[in-house]
Amino acid sequence: MSDSGPEHLMEVTGASARSLDILARALHVKNAELQPTLEAIVSTATRMLSPAVHAGLTVISRGEFTPRASTGEVPLLLDRLQQELGDGPCISAARDQTIFRIEDTGRNECWPKFSAEAARLNVCSMLCVPLWIDERSLGALSLYASQAAAFTDLHERVTTLLATFAALALAEAQRAGQLHDALSNRDVIGQAKGILMERHSLTADAAFSVLSRVSQAGNIKLAEVAHHLVQTGKLPGVSSPDS
Repeated sequence: MSDSGPEHLMEVTGASARSLDILARALHVKNAELQPTLEAIVSTATRMLSPAVHAGLTVISRGEFTPRASTGEVPLLLDRLQQELGDGPCISAARDQTIFRIEDTGRNECWPKFSAEAARLNVCSMLCVPLWIDERSLGALSLYASQAAAFTDLHERVTTLLATFAALALAEAQRAGQLHDALSNRDVIGQAKGILMERHSLTADAAFSVLSRVSQAGNIKLAEVAHHLVQTGKLPGVSSPDS
């Protein structure tokens, strides 16, 4: 189906610009939370793209396909089915970083079991857009319509913009999480060094060497060795720093 006429195009584009401006400002608010941002994105998708009855956002983390935000129950049901099947348009969009547009679930042959269930739930057409940044597959943003061939090239372009916002939010959350973990690990390693220094009259470098030696001998991450010492007062598998 071709894009809608000029009047509709201007109307949708204007609404899109306003919604995207709101989202852009929200994503740059200091300490903005990830989940409300993702929920705002799927909600905005259904408000500004009228064919979309539902929208869902799924993420891929450590190989797991997980729903993160949804405007209704239908996306959750279909995401659960894709989890069970290990395949489907949303998974394929995320995994292959490819846009999939299903014009008619009643006639789609790519994912027969999925398409049959989608049709039963009155989802006649879909648009699945990947979330990706720096060549990393992060997930997919999917729109669901109750009429066949509901989505146009314009809908695809706007959804791609929304998916970009979602990908940036997810990437920033991952970066912040990694930074938080790094700072937490640094703190607990410092605490563990302090325990060894006070208990055995060691220098800071010598205490760190003890932690490193235990880590290498037991094939345990340095931070885990430090956590164990701080929580239990003992080094895992070691009775003294000279062992």
